[in-house]
Amino acid sequence: MDKAQIRKQILAVRNAMDETACMEKSAKILKTLYIQDAFLRAWKVGLYASTAHEVITYPLIGRAQILDKGVSFPYITSAKDKEMVFKYALKTSDLKSGPLGILQPDEKATVMEKPDVIILPLVAFDEKNNRIGHGGGFYDKYLAAHKDCFSIALAFECQKTECIEPDPWDIRPDMIITEEKIYERN
Repeated sequence: MDKAQIRKQILAVRNAMDETACMEKSAKILKTLYIQDAFLRAWKVGLYASTAHEVITYPLIGRAQILDKGVSFPYITSAKDKEMVFKYALKTSDLKSGPLGILQPDEKATVMEKPDVIILPLVAFDEKNNRIGHGGGFYDKYLAAHKDCFSIALAFECQKTECIEPDPWDIRPDMIITEEKIYERN
């Protein structure tokens, strides 16, 4: 299967999950994230604002702030060139709909120079930490330019697929956390 077919198949499975299961599995995933060294050592965290059927990230904002971490979200600077930066936001009400309909900070928000850890979404993944996103390539481009950022993708185990054939520009996350297991890049 090509990436578009995998994306379509996995989204159908993920989107069929009921709200209660999504909330319970998300809580388990975040509980695992909270004890990871990369998260605990990070002072600056870049994370995504979850949308329907993604691992719910909103509790992570409060947890990071309790631990005195700076919290930032992707801000698309050029949809055409697939470019983004991370900008600080203190709460979800600071986020507005961006060019792709994804919540992002206000344009006047301060840019976070480089997050220590980036929490990213995915649509599908395999055992080798190859990942399929929504197809924009924004995270791949950002991570390629910021190789020293530790990246952690959050996913449900139902998003795992047998094998993803990566493109040359694809960047594998350092870690993928599901409700059942932690997958680490070799």
